[in-house]
Amino acid sequence: MFQAIVEGVALGGLLALLIGPVFFMLINTSIKKGLKPAVYMAFGVMLSDAMFISFAFFGSTFIRTIDLNTYIIGIVAGSILILFGIVNLIKKPDVSGEKMELPDDSKTFFIDTVKGFMMNTLNPFAFIFWMGVAGTVSIKESYSPLHLFVFFLSTLTTIFATDFLKAFLASRLKRIITYRFLLWMNRLTGIVLIGYGIRTIVKMF
Repeated sequence: MFQAIVEGVALGGLLALLIGPVFFMLINTSIKKGLKPAVYMAFGVMLSDAMFISFAFFGSTFIRTIDLNTYIIGIVAGSILILFGIVNLIKKPDVSGEKMELPDDSKTFFIDTVKGFMMNTLNPFAFIFWMGVAGTVSIKESYSPLHLFVFFLSTLTTIFATDFLKAFLASRLKRIITYRFLLWMNRLTGIVLIGYGIRTIVKMF
């Protein structure tokens, strides 16, 4: 059980390093409107992640139920993570803290929550990524359905906690978000994802 918690927190921490539109939206909202609206937005992001994690959780248990070939699952899941890693490794940052200006068009906390939910949900790569995660954890023989639940719950809790921290430290974070910073963050997360994907594939042999 402890392993599931540690690996869930590690995955949530890795996702916290991914700097995309949601990251900038949280920072900008916190600076413009204060911490509370940003927290509502982070809550919306968490609801979206919870939805994807639910798909991943049931996908993992479904894969085990129908007893698919774990070799194929491991290869596919590892390949998905490697692909995401390569994308992060080679993509160039196009936004920096100095240029970060998102429209402040929300009037209520409900709208802030919906904005967070929709921006994260409409990310075309989110669902594919979580299915890749589902594949990697489904092949863990030491994981029972309870372990899977604890793993994903730990991941979700870590994501929300780090999003809250980003909103809380918004003004300081904005000052350090330079092109060079974003470039190295992309490279770091890319290398970790590629390494995790390779590890998953290697374990199949």
